[in-house]
Amino acid sequence: MKSRRPLSGLRQSGAAALALLLLLTLGSLSWFLRFSSAQTVQAGRDARSAEALFLAKEALLGYALAYPESRLERRHFVPGHLPCPDTGNTLENEGAESGVCGGKGVSVIGHFPWRSLGVPSPRDGSGECLWYAVSGNYKASPKADLLNPDTAGLIQIVAADGHTVLADDVVAVLFAPGMPLDGQARQYAKGECRWDYVASAFLDALSGVANSAPSDAAEGESRFIAAEARAGFNDHLLWITRAELFAHVQARLLADALFAEDVPETADTLALTQRVAACLMRFGAANARRRLPWASPLSMGSEAPNTFHYEKFYDKENLLAGRAPYAVARSQHVLNSALGDWTGCAAGSQSAVACRLLVIEKCADFTPVAGGDDSRKNSKDGWWDKWKDHLFYVVAPGFAPADAPAVDCAATPDECLRVNGVPYAAAVIFAGAALSGQTRATRGSRMLAANYLEGANAHTLQNGGQTLEIAGNDQIACILGPDADHPDFRLVANCGQQDCRQRAKALRVCLENTGNDCAALRAGLEGCACRGAADASAACQSAATRDASPCRRALADLRSCA
Repeated sequence: MKSRRPLSGLRQSGAAALALLLLLTLGSLSWFLRFSSAQTVQAGRDARSAEALFLAKEALLGYALAYPESRLERRHFVPGHLPCPDTGNTLENEGAESGVCGGKGVSVIGHFPWRSLGVPSPRDGSGECLWYAVSGNYKASPKADLLNPDTAGLIQIVAADGHTVLADDVVAVLFAPGMPLDGQARQYAKGECRWDYVASAFLDALSGVANSAPSDAAEGESRFIAAEARAGFNDHLLWITRAELFAHVQARLLADALFAEDVPETADTLALTQRVAACLMRFGAANARRRLPWASPLSMGSEAPNTFHYEKFYDKENLLAGRAPYAVARSQHVLNSALGDWTGCAAGSQSAVACRLLVIEKCADFTPVAGGDDSRKNSKDGWWDKWKDHLFYVVAPGFAPADAPAVDCAATPDECLRVNGVPYAAAVIFAGAALSGQTRATRGSRMLAANYLEGANAHTLQNGGQTLEIAGNDQIACILGPDADHPDFRLVANCGQQDCRQRAKALRVCLENTGNDCAALRAGLEGCACRGAADASAACQSAATRDASPCRRALADLRSCA
């Protein structure tokens, strides 16, 4: 006969089991509540970090947009520059961008420069100040030799594995450093941001990529890592790509800043291409033979970061097609132009200050496209300097330096450059945005005209020749040489894409309004088949003269203009 457990024993066993279950339940609940609370706290920190990063990014984009207006000395600089980080200031001046940060073309990391941007110091969810890295090609000091939509970002963002690319062509990165990790000894909290500039004490490393260590090579690529928080890593990142930056400042990069439909007449109009052409034209007008300078080579031999330094743009003997020449010692030695002071310009000099042509001292209205140099001897850091890789120049054989007077293109068209079939003395081409198949990402690719220009334009620049045309998004400003009817050089602002018929119609409408000054509209018909009719229309400024035979013929020719 089996023995039976006392009922009281069963009750005690059940009570113990119930108590154990209750204990486990309470423990689980406690753990869940603690875990849920920790998640809520962390979510709040992440949200504060995200907000701080977003506001900092907006401040950087605003800086890039307003860069030319932010200080008087920057008024002729291009938008798109980004501030240096605060890489080490006095306690009273922390948060200010460093005046100079690193070498030319070298990317730099430091504290986010909140004071210079006019915002309160943004803090992440842990209360730490933000860190900031800027591409060496985009930082405000020292500036790179080029800054336009083709300028590489130099920074790459990779995923947790250290290889998968999350973003390329990045110009700036913001970091929320989070709580200190094991081994990160941060200094005593002093000032706004601890007054601690040791990046590795705030920024983490993962999969062999250290967020505290950008490349120290000129134009070298820096890699930063963005990943979910985990053991040994809690950085939060937000970045700006090259495309984002130029999408933001695109309103400031209007076509009129780089290429104008008409000849620029005021100092407030940049019209980079036309002003370069006008300065070359004045060099020709100021020498007895009425000839223009040789071109600068397409290919530059210098290594980074000085590949496109302005002193590399010097004229080469007998070169008819290339880049617009900044210095013209070889041409000046042949032609002896009286434009400005050439004292000290030795024949063949590539870098002598006295040999420079595209400067304020030689061409006063070059001011809008020059930088802030008060010496008037260079155009460093202005619109010409940052966009000079987009400008190309072709001079006709009959107007290149030689020991003989320039030709008359009407009488000797074979010695002249042809743009859409019309003879000219020279032309300056502005290359628009890269089209399909064109790349300007590397130093080598920027030496090839075919990566900037299209059709006959690319062929002429790369292989020689005297033919240009409407092609792709190339824009052309032309120089008409003196001839039997016109003793002076003339600038045709938009010879490559002008609509002669519409311009002729505009001139006729102007002439129908007695007393109007139509001179600017007449000038706009240079290079059109009805150029002579436009000149003759100068006699049609009153109702009486419009009935005269020469005026009637001019108006008839304007109606048939093509």
